[in-house]
Amino acid sequence: MKKIAFCFILVLLFSNNLIAQTPSWSVNENTYQYTMTFLAKLNANGKQLINPNDKVAAFVGSSCRGISGITYVASEKNYYAYLTVFSNTQGEAISFKLYDSATDKITTVTKQIVFALNEHKGNLFQSYSIAEPALNNTAKILMFDFADIKTVSSVITSNKVDITLYNNYSLTDLKPVFTLSKGGRLFKNNIEQKSNEIADNFSSAITYEVLSEDESILTNYVVTLNQISIPTVFYKKDAVCYAGGAIKVVSSQEGATVAINSNGKTIIAKKITNGEALFTDLEIDSYIVSIGEELKLINITLKSK
Repeated sequence: MKKIAFCFILVLLFSNNLIAQTPSWSVNENTYQYTMTFLAKLNANGKQLINPNDKVAAFVGSSCRGISGITYVASEKNYYAYLTVFSNTQGEAISFKLYDSATDKITTVTKQIVFALNEHKGNLFQSYSIAEPALNNTAKILMFDFADIKTVSSVITSNKVDITLYNNYSLTDLKPVFTLSKGGRLFKNNIEQKSNEIADNFSSAITYEVLSEDESILTNYVVTLNQISIPTVFYKKDAVCYAGGAIKVVSSQEGATVAINSNGKTIIAKKITNGEALFTDLEIDSYIVSIGEELKLINITLKSK
C-alpha cells in the first residue's frame, strides 16, 4: 500500500512539472490616470500565439503596466489581444513581453512604443503587431500575371501594375497569379485574394491592397490591362524547277486584306480567312506584302538542291 501511495505522489509531482506556470505579472490599475489601448496579434519566434493561456504584458522598465490574454474573433477567424496600458506620464517608453504557454517561455520584444494618452493602435483588419522577431513591414506586389495566359509585358511601379496582353484573350474571366513581399497578403474590397484561385473581370481597372506581414503597411495597387494585336507572321516557300513559290500570312485580323506588290503594282490580294491568307505559284521575284500598316519584303528565289 505504501509503495502504491509513493508511486502516486511521484506521478502527481511529475504531472505538476508538465503544467505550464503562467507568469506572475500584475498591475495596480487604480494608481494610474491615463490609458493607451491596443488590438494586437502576438507572434513569438515566428509562431502566432493562439492558446487561451498565452499572454502579453506591457512594461515601463520593470514595472508592469498592462496584461492581456488571447481572444478568438469568429468573424475574422483569428486571435487577438485586447491590451490596455496604464501610465501617469506622457511619452514613457513601453516595452512588451510575450508568454507562450505551449513552451512555457517568456520572450522579450525588441520593438518599443511611446505611451500616448488615450491613443488606440490596431483594428481587426490591420492589427498592431507585437512580435519577436519583428515581422516584415513591406507591402509590395513583386509579380502579377495570369494563369494560362501569354503576357506581352507586366510593368509594376510603386502603386500601379500595367499589363499588356494580345487581343485574342477575353478580359472578363482572368485568374491572377502573383507574388508578394514576404508574409504579405492581397485584398480586394477587404476580401483576401489567393494566387491562382479567384478569376475576375479585368475589362476595367481593379484596385488591390497589399497588407504587410506585420499589418503596419497597407499599399494600394491599380491593375490596368491593355490589349494589342497579335503580330502578323509571314512564311515563304521558295520556287523549285517544277513549281512556283508561296507566301502565307497568318494574322488575327480576320477579314483584313493582304496585298502582294511587285514593281510598285498590286499583283494579287486576298482577305484573311480563318486566320490566314495563302498565295501560291509565285514567280521568282522580290515582293512587298502588306496588311494594314504592316509591310514585309519577301524574296522568292529558286531553291537549290
